[in-house]
Amino acid sequence: MSDATKAVAGGSRLWRAPWVGIFSLIAMLLGIGLAHAVMRAIEEALGHDLTYIAQLFIGAASVVWLWYGVKSKSENFATWTGFFVGIIIWMTWVELFYMYYGRKNFGMMPRVDGGVSTEPEYLIMTATTGVLMFMLVFYIFDKDTRCNMFVWIQKKLKLREGLGPSTKTARDRNYAIITFMETIYVTWFCYAWNLLVFDPAFVGYGEDAFVAELGSVFVSIAWGGFCFSRLIKYRRTSTAIRYGIPTANILWISVEIMSGWGLMTEVWLEPSKYIVEVLAILAAFTVLSVLIYKAPKKPSELQEW
Repeated sequence: MSDATKAVAGGSRLWRAPWVGIFSLIAMLLGIGLAHAVMRAIEEALGHDLTYIAQLFIGAASVVWLWYGVKSKSENFATWTGFFVGIIIWMTWVELFYMYYGRKNFGMMPRVDGGVSTEPEYLIMTATTGVLMFMLVFYIFDKDTRCNMFVWIQKKLKLREGLGPSTKTARDRNYAIITFMETIYVTWFCYAWNLLVFDPAFVGYGEDAFVAELGSVFVSIAWGGFCFSRLIKYRRTSTAIRYGIPTANILWISVEIMSGWGLMTEVWLEPSKYIVEVLAILAAFTVLSVLIYKAPKKPSELQEW
């Protein structure tokens, strides 16, 4: 019996269903809040002009990390690498690029409608919804996808037979790239969702806007709750992390809307003001991530075929 198999066989009951899924979801939720705090902290520390320069190098450095993840034979390391690099690339080469072009290059002003202010970078991001949708079409018609949602859509549209059998096995899948693209696309999708819900030109004002936001909260909790009901059945931590990424982002939609309603304070958006709270989030995320990373793994997660 290999060392990995022994670790699983003698592992703690803590790393079994439903705890694997619960811990993975908490880690992903903390990670989303922490990503916001890190980006704001960089802006506050460097100022906008230096941040625009630093973002290029931070993003490039993360690609080097992704290179190591792609080469790794460990599903565990590759999954975490894809997740972290996906977050970093989104913050630096997506959000901050939009910020640069919207605020500095184009000189756009925030749009204010009905007391709601939308920053230039988010106006640009909303305009990318069409690109988001055609990528959605690509994933729906991808016969090699293993995403539960896309597989379900393919079955409902009776595409499975026409697309043919997958040409990839588990060994052929590169989990660093898969998790990287999943993190980017899910984050992008949920941003577009939120921006459209908060867009008065799209949902209207007053009662119309409230109905749209309330409906969005319902869909977020219902859809996220369904995903969570599946997540708590997972036993492999690597798989749970990958499924926890969309689950957390879908549930986060409600966090953004409830914050807009004034029901909660997003401390991660003002890290210098709420430094104790942000440090607590950082500590909790770090401890939980290390525990999950080092939890007993099945041989398949370490590619011990």
